[in-house]
Amino acid sequence: MLTGLSIVVRYLKWLSVNAKSFNVGSYRRADTPQPTADFFDTGNAEGERLRRAAAEAAVNDMLRWFEHEGGHVGILDATNSTRSRRAWIEERCKSKGYDVMFVESKCDDEELIMNNILEVKTTSPDYIGQDPEVAARDFRNRIRNYEKVYETIDESHLTYVKLINVSSQVIINQVSNYLQTRIIYFTMNLHITPRSIWLSRVRELLPSA
Repeated sequence: MLTGLSIVVRYLKWLSVNAKSFNVGSYRRADTPQPTADFFDTGNAEGERLRRAAAEAAVNDMLRWFEHEGGHVGILDATNSTRSRRAWIEERCKSKGYDVMFVESKCDDEELIMNNILEVKTTSPDYIGQDPEVAARDFRNRIRNYEKVYETIDESHLTYVKLINVSSQVIINQVSNYLQTRIIYFTMNLHITPRSIWLSRVRELLPSA
């Protein structure tokens, strides 16, 4: 199943932009393949250490990719939900001369949250072989741990787009170039609910001779 960010990568490549996603969860799973929600508790010092190490490894690989492989757009797929984490990412990228744009998806609609968990998160590598209902409860608890420290993005100097309840509301700040605009437009049109697309073939009826 394609995630929203993997679809963004495909879209950018379709535009002939060299894009790549760096998923921090994939780095973290090298040491902790199937953690429970407790691993993401802010009071879990070892969990915090491992999650920070995974983020650092992902950022290091992304910066090397920019420098040595001609990357244009690197997507750091992670829960960068605090101001301190965003400041760290900005500092690392800016120190190498790279622009940074943050994309925040904020949702407070419980029905949307649970539907997304059941449709996508329970099929994550973190929950392979587990009962979907148990996996869904655990992931909801993981979200609650993130909520304890969550700080919505509102730093006035940052470039960002904030999508609230799946584009019901969109907030854009400090957007300055064409590529950022294209990414924002595309993310605004992503959706998480199944829908039907109807194709109709129309034939022109010519009068008989």
